[in-house]
Amino acid sequence: MKKQKVIKTKNQLTTLVDLQLKVRELPPLSSVEKAKLDQALAIDQLYYSSKVEGTTLTTEMIDKAIHGKKLSAA
Repeated sequence: MKKQKVIKTKNQLTTLVDLQLKVRELPPLSSVEKAKLDQALAIDQLYYSSKVEGTTLTTEMIDKAIHGKKLSAA
């Protein structure tokens, strides 16, 4: 009889369920907090996608560009 490896997903699944239960207990975000979170996520996504593309933009540079602020000539 051939033995199969058992994947240890039970602990990972338990951890995921525990996290979901904790999230449900948190108070809802206000519309301002939600907007700030969405903006922060957008900046992070731009930062990491620019890194994948090989650019040297920093999160500060991306934040300034999104808000229409001038970047210093560095």
